[in-house]
Amino acid sequence: MEPFRYHPKPFLSFLSDDQIARLTARGHRRKLADGQFIHSRGDRDPGLSIIETGAARTGIYGNDGEFIITSFLGPGHSFGEFTVFTEIPLSHDVSAVGPTTILRIPSQAFLKLGEAEPVFLNALMCATLMRSNVLLEMLHAIRMLPLVPRVAKFLLILTPPPPAKPKVRFKQADLAATIGLSRASMNRALTELEELRLIERRYGSIEVRSVDDLLAWLRQASGEP
Repeated sequence: MEPFRYHPKPFLSFLSDDQIARLTARGHRRKLADGQFIHSRGDRDPGLSIIETGAARTGIYGNDGEFIITSFLGPGHSFGEFTVFTEIPLSHDVSAVGPTTILRIPSQAFLKLGEAEPVFLNALMCATLMRSNVLLEMLHAIRMLPLVPRVAKFLLILTPPPPAKPKVRFKQADLAATIGLSRASMNRALTELEELRLIERRYGSIEVRSVDDLLAWLRQASGEP
């Protein structure tokens, strides 16, 4: 599979070790336990948050109290970027997945660093644009693709890149809510993909047997390039 089509490079991957050290010196660390909230939707705390270790999930609580997951972020990824440049409050709830360490850099400190060394602003722009492209791919899947290819595409997007195992750590009901499907429709799509031996359902997760095979099937089924 193309390395960055569905898996954007993390912010820190655009920086050298020396640049990361200078960035780290401008922030403060916060250690979190599994499930602990990092930010809540509507918070007004301008700054850039970077995952050093562990992971984070982002999402929004619906009116019925159901949490709709929008993404998982791993080491090196950042969030809260738009609060650095705008007055818009945080748009999602963000919580830790497993033991997690977050580096928080206040917006003014980051902007000062970016003014002195534009490489930091360039890195953030590249990482943010790549993630925006993935969001467009999600929108395309929701609006344009039939049921089973739509689910296949979301599985490709949500599957972590190597060296992590190709496993989507979503319960079936959570995945259905994220894509906007009923549980029955999600079960029908996953059953078909499982019968094609493209995925395997496990307790609390869905394993992609071969990312390349699933992508090849998606291209054939949807006509995507």
